[in-house]
Amino acid sequence: MKGILAIDNGNTWVKVAFFLGRELVAANRFKHGDEQVLERFISTYKPNSAIMCSTASTPDSEAVATLALKRCRRVVSLNHDTPLPITLGYRTPQTLGRDRIATAVGAWCITREQHRPGDVLVIDAGTAITYDLTTADGNFAGGNIAPGVGLRFAALHEHTGRLPLVDAAGETPLVGYDTVTAMRSGVMLGVLGEVRSYVADVKQHYPHLAVFFTGGDGKWLHDSLPALGGYYQEHLAAEGLNRIYLYNQANGNC
Repeated sequence: MKGILAIDNGNTWVKVAFFLGRELVAANRFKHGDEQVLERFISTYKPNSAIMCSTASTPDSEAVATLALKRCRRVVSLNHDTPLPITLGYRTPQTLGRDRIATAVGAWCITREQHRPGDVLVIDAGTAITYDLTTADGNFAGGNIAPGVGLRFAALHEHTGRLPLVDAAGETPLVGYDTVTAMRSGVMLGVLGEVRSYVADVKQHYPHLAVFFTGGDGKWLHDSLPALGGYYQEHLAAEGLNRIYLYNQANGNC
């Protein structure tokens, strides 16, 4: 089956998706060291080509790249020099996370395909929470990086003398009634307030803003902040990688 394999090769998780044209056919994810999952995925869908972004440079991440090169006829490795359907206005594009490029392209292209031209803000809530703005004319203007939910819980525990390690599961009252709920509400409600405030500030300058949520905590953010009118896109990085490959294919680059 001819198609495109998109690989988001992260620090812990590897996310893979198979596309026929713009259609997402299947997706999966696995932790580094479980490359047999990728082997089975490729054997099932038999992609002709692949595009990959990597945020880590470790033997495990290299093993993923090696397998893709072995099994696919053509593999594109995304970097800041890869031709894109958007421009990068970032002052240091060589330091820009490849996954941030992919999600920005994905969100911007999806809005155009759905005839919703305008500025686009991607909020990717994973280990870190990244906020990335692409303007209506297709310029990646930049964004912010903040600690994610898990990092905030870990920091409270690791950098204080007596605070326990708390997670997101459980009550989050407006006013915590013990140490655990005080910590949980502080983190969870704090993140919601941060996102709500940041989106409001950006909309002061970009009133026709479309907001996309993705990442491990993306659905929670989307569901918790309905007033923002945002869109949750689980496979946004894969969508962006696919659009980048199709763009280069159409322009004779691959």
